[in-house]
Amino acid sequence: MSAVVSSLSERRPVPAVPPIERFAHRRIRRKHMLYRAGQPADCVYLVHAGVFRCTVLDAHGRDRVTGFALKGDVLGIESLHAPRYAGDVIALDVGEVVELPANALLDPASGALPAVAAAMSAARERDWAWMLALHTLDAEQRVARFLLDYAERLERMGYSPRRVVLRMTRADIGSFLDMASESVARAMTRLDSAGLIRVSCRDIEILDPMALGRLLEPPDEAATRRMRVAATLH
Repeated sequence: MSAVVSSLSERRPVPAVPPIERFAHRRIRRKHMLYRAGQPADCVYLVHAGVFRCTVLDAHGRDRVTGFALKGDVLGIESLHAPRYAGDVIALDVGEVVELPANALLDPASGALPAVAAAMSAARERDWAWMLALHTLDAEQRVARFLLDYAERLERMGYSPRRVVLRMTRADIGSFLDMASESVARAMTRLDSAGLIRVSCRDIEILDPMALGRLLEPPDEAATRRMRVAATLH
């Protein structure tokens, strides 16, 4: 659990990007696919703008959201070792990606591979943190964790961490957090009623990020904090 909390407090810079002027830019319209599972994989994509939803089929043949890619994230990394893409990626708003041909990335002269590797490493750390979160947090904590993580990623891109526009649906969030969409909505309503956030459709205002973060503390740490506060009042 402490690893989840610490991952929120750390501020990692957005990985440096390769010299993208040399590569083709591709604009993706809202709700259009960047690529589909099974499509021949010949490019890695660096997100330059927009929000992209990543999905794979689970063991029951249902789409499962595996993440939401923002500026600086890398998509389609499997093209470096596999002939076809493993999942679907769709733009949730107007997006733009830089096409990095796999053969060019593998060429040491391109100088692009270190930046892609850094982005992959950051994504792997985030994936591990989420795996831990899904096994240890309840519904409200998962939603709080999602909002804080998303706000932090937006802040690193220069946006306000207090006001978040969710381009994804409640069902998308629920699929990612392994929750029903109704449970996501109820959790947001409870956090709103507690004065931690203000919800207006897809617009979320984070009113008290510190209190929201404290929801993620293990019970023993939360109890210790309350005891310290009580001691200072006597």
